[in-house]
Amino acid sequence: MTSDTAVALLARRDLAGLRAVLAARAVASGQGTADQLAAELDCDPRWATGQDGDELIVQLRTLAAGGDPDVRNEALLRLARLR
Repeated sequence: MTSDTAVALLARRDLAGLRAVLAARAVASGQGTADQLAAELDCDPRWATGQDGDELIVQLRTLAAGGDPDVRNEALLRLARLR
């Protein structure tokens, strides 16, 4: 997944887009790719505003409770950074 694709998926602001980026981050083969996808997740503009940040946290919690272990682990990693 490219950075542009990750940005486009995150811009959708839906669970499927976030899930796709988290899944790609979990299986990224190169450290550079993994770092770039992590940066796109960290720079999601929803973190900058209160209610939008809450929306993102709800989506991460939903994915953290899901059945895909790669996505679950990535969501838990993002949530752990909030503590």
